[in-house]
Amino acid sequence: MPTTRKPLAPPTCAESMADALGSVRAEGLEPSAFGHTVLAALARGEIDAEEACARLTAHYRG
Repeated sequence: MPTTRKPLAPPTCAESMADALGSVRAEGLEPSAFGHTVLAALARGEIDAEEACARLTAHYRG
């Protein structure tokens, strides 16, 4: 008799941010303090990915 499995829930934004940060760190890198601030706002749902990119671009392009 086949078993029915429930599909996994998609990761939350915070879980995705934690995975991305872990991947960056595995490469020996670390985001700046400003980068951490933007990532935290994104993980909390305060801003969307488009706004995060805009903030980072503006910050580093001056």
